[in-house]
Amino acid sequence: MRDAPHGPREWIAALLSALYLAPLAGVLAPLIICHAEAAEGQTRSIATTRETNLRKAPGTDGEILTLIPKGARAAVGDCHNGWCQVSWNGRDGYAIARNFDAAETPSWPRVPVAMWQTYHGSWEKAGRLGIARTHEERDGDRGLILEIGAAGEWSLNGERPNFGGMIAAEIEPIENWLELEFGLSTLATAGHTELSGDVLFKKPFRLSPTVEFMIGAGPSFSRVLSGPERGNSWSAEFALDWMFWPTQNIGWFIEPTWSVNPKNGQQSAAVSIGILIGFPKR
Repeated sequence: MRDAPHGPREWIAALLSALYLAPLAGVLAPLIICHAEAAEGQTRSIATTRETNLRKAPGTDGEILTLIPKGARAAVGDCHNGWCQVSWNGRDGYAIARNFDAAETPSWPRVPVAMWQTYHGSWEKAGRLGIARTHEERDGDRGLILEIGAAGEWSLNGERPNFGGMIAAEIEPIENWLELEFGLSTLATAGHTELSGDVLFKKPFRLSPTVEFMIGAGPSFSRVLSGPERGNSWSAEFALDWMFWPTQNIGWFIEPTWSVNPKNGQQSAAVSIGILIGFPKR
């Protein structure tokens, strides 16, 4: 360690050095900051790992500008809070970070900070700065959804209602556009037992980070095992489906349906309600 200056000459020399270095630091600091900002603003060409929505603003409520196909290379810029600035096919917007190769995706350095300003202008406390997982990421991580619950069916032709249980599995082959539900239910009343299955093609709409609404249609097959109407029949089924996710992988649903048999015109209304179990993608 250097000793403190003792005489007047040493004090004057130290003062002159400080006065000389101060403006130099004032010049170098902005240059260093500008260099860091320029490096941060650089873009890299990265291929998508799945079909990806290019949105006008970061967030699931941002307007969808176009759909980037799987494997297409896009110019990816700064990433923050789970979203990246992306340019593709002449359009600029934002896309979810997880849909790009994590090894190549540019990210902010993980350094200790007190807080940062989000896209919406609010301040959030944080222990470390990095790419955060958003609700859309968590929803997209469910590879399979299992539905288990109770079901009831009411014939619109005057017959008695049936009650029983149901189980269904749901997958999303096209993100934000198509979900497939494969269901099986058993319904019974006195002297009447029915086994039915359906395949529903659904269009999902995310109402909030924890609420989903879907509208769908598809074929339904039923087999009456006992009673005077024993036999098989086909129907066209239409469904509305609400899903509520208070936690990441456990939730509940309610799904009313309406079906019509094209051969004899018989119609029925049904509703099922139960729990949701999400299984993460591997």
